[in-house]
Amino acid sequence: MYKYLLFDIDQTLLDFNRDMAEAFERMYEAAGFHAVLPISPDVRERYNACNERWWRRFEQGLCTKPELYRSRFVDFFREAGLPPRDPDKINALYFEFLGQTGTVFPGATELLASLSAQYPIYIVTNGNASSQKTRLQNSGLLPYIRGCFISETAGAAKPDKRYFDYVLSHIPGAAAKDCVVIGDSLTSDMCGARNTGMDSIWYNPDGIENTVGVPVTYEVKGYGEIRRLLLGV
Repeated sequence: MYKYLLFDIDQTLLDFNRDMAEAFERMYEAAGFHAVLPISPDVRERYNACNERWWRRFEQGLCTKPELYRSRFVDFFREAGLPPRDPDKINALYFEFLGQTGTVFPGATELLASLSAQYPIYIVTNGNASSQKTRLQNSGLLPYIRGCFISETAGAAKPDKRYFDYVLSHIPGAAAKDCVVIGDSLTSDMCGARNTGMDSIWYNPDGIENTVGVPVTYEVKGYGEIRRLLLGV
């Protein structure tokens, strides 16, 4: 049915929420913020809200990646009542710790192992180039992956059609009809597939509602469903 599989990483194959929380807490302590304001669920929620807000702006083309990285921490310092710090240095510290993670969801390794026997698998991600590469190395998933397309080196990001055009231009002989995008994000993965004329598999393990209204080709709740769709077993 398809010739190429385009997999998202975060919250699809790797547990980014867990990795992000670990990296954030290590950064928070290393930067000395805990002496001013002890870390708490409220502190974490404030950062997550700032981070999510700026990622949405980035996906909408309203800011650049450096602006995202910087502004999420500027907003967080202000909203949490922390003294201002150099956001670029704090961001670099955060990515240093994030790059030491790479938590694989249970079953993800087995899924890629079975799919890679029949399909070339490529990674499509908007994540930070350096930390994504090391997280993939740490995960043990690289033996099943033909290539990794990171938005920072592609000149565009999901869901922009230009990003997926870049991906297609770097997979010899590939056309949109040959590919299926597999990911958890409606706003980046599924919208990107729609913008490029690709089929999509929305990985939705939590059964959230499609409030974005973007059409998806398939919706699945588990890896077993992906395996059945693509391998028939």
